[in-house]
Parts: sequence; structure tokens; C-alpha cells
Amino acid sequence: MRLPVALSIALIPVTSVIAREQDQTVSVGPWTIATSFKAGKFDRCTMSRSANDLDIAFARSNDGLLLLLDSSKWKLERGKTYDVTLVAGPQLVQAKALAEAKSVTIALSDRPLGERVRTANILEVRGEGATLKVPLDGSTAALERLESCFAKNSRAGVESNPFVAPSRKP
Repeated sequence: MRLPVALSIALIPVTSVIAREQDQTVSVGPWTIATSFKAGKFDRCTMSRSANDLDIAFARSNDGLLLLLDSSKWKLERGKTYDVTLVAGPQLVQAKALAEAKSVTIALSDRPLGERVRTANILEVRGEGATLKVPLDGSTAALERLESCFAKNSRAGVESNPFVAPSRKP
């Protein structure tokens, strides 16, 4: 069956949009790196995976690095903040986990912990009731790709004056 010319031309923009969406996701080891846009503007880059009934994502945005954990088994109080201890190797940091119904978001603002996450095999998230073991295998390359995704896309939306040469920094 042959499509009418008008219909096949109309499909071209949709196909290119789908191809562009697919180009914004890449696998690095067990991690999937993706770029998110809101209202056509860059929002964040994420790296995610699932392990042991736990959906794990690291999100890099202008607000810094976030750890998002989600489990269908959880019943959490939405909006509540839980105290947690994050452990990566010898690095131990107190943090707050902001809850939704079945997920938590933890800001990883401690720079030494962020560096340790790159090389550790496991990140422990210790709450009052249990310790979650977040597997970090392959995270070194994935976190590098996450940072390069953020750097590339956060610069792409910056408007510049086409009539002035950009300043050169060594």
C-alpha cells in the first residue's frame, strides 16, 4: 500500500521528533542516561536503573545532584521528610529524604559523598526502619556521562549575541 504524498510529507516531522527523542537516551553499563525537557527547554539529565524491586535515579539539574528512589512496596506519607544516613565506603553523611507516596528524593549536596559515589560499589541509605543498598556498579562512567549531558544541554539553551565574539577562557 502506498501512502498519499501529503500524508507521507506530514509524517516527516513526527519521525524526526521521534528520532531526536531516541537520540537523547543512551545506555552506560546498567544505567540509562536521558535528557528531560519541559516546555521545550532543558530541565535535567537523569541516569536510572532498577535493582531488587527498587527504581533508582540520579538527576542532575541546576539545583545539583538528586537521588530518587522508588518502590511499589512502600507506603510513605507524602510531603513528609525522613532523616537518613548515606554511606558510600568510609564516607557517611546525614541527609533528608522528601517523600511521595512510593518514592523519596534526597539531595546529594555533600561534595565528598558525591565523589565517593563515583567509585563505591554500593550506596547505603539508612532509614529508621531499614537499610537500602543502592548498587553503583558502572556508576563512574555513567556519572561522567550524566555530568557531560548536563554541561552540554545547560549551555545549549543560553542565548548569545551573534555579533560579539565569545570570550576565551584558558
